[in-house]
Amino acid sequence: MELFYDGVTKDSINKENMRVACRGIVKKDGLYLMVHLKKTDIYTFPGGGIFEGESLDECAKREVLEETGIKVKALKLKISVTEYFIDSTWTNHYFTCEIDDENNVQDLTDEEKELELEVVWKSEEEIFDIFENNMTLHEQGPQVHKREFFGFINSL
Repeated sequence: MELFYDGVTKDSINKENMRVACRGIVKKDGLYLMVHLKKTDIYTFPGGGIFEGESLDECAKREVLEETGIKVKALKLKISVTEYFIDSTWTNHYFTCEIDDENNVQDLTDEEKELELEVVWKSEEEIFDIFENNMTLHEQGPQVHKREFFGFINSL
């Protein structure tokens, strides 16, 4: 799926600054694992950038573990969402995941600590409400929520 912002068209895509990330959709007892960046009021599914030489599923597993302390098995790639901005192109790959071990420690980056990342479990209804009604405190928050919405509904 492709999302175009800032007036970008297929002919004006920025191919110099591209970022690839993976995200995990984890369900337990009818609730879904998310992270909430309290300082910006942005909700996302746990995930982040891929390392050189890392596979997509390895990236999803590592990022879920780092952000939440929960070890998962990446089961299936459900959708890839590419966002085109004037200055960059971002692709997020969404994997359904299953919990392997919940007794691990978070390994947050300084940026995640600064943004006050917290782990939350949300129902499907709460997630739809967040993505429909929460405009966040960050200028790009609505775009992030739109991307996460598409990742979520295509992973159900």
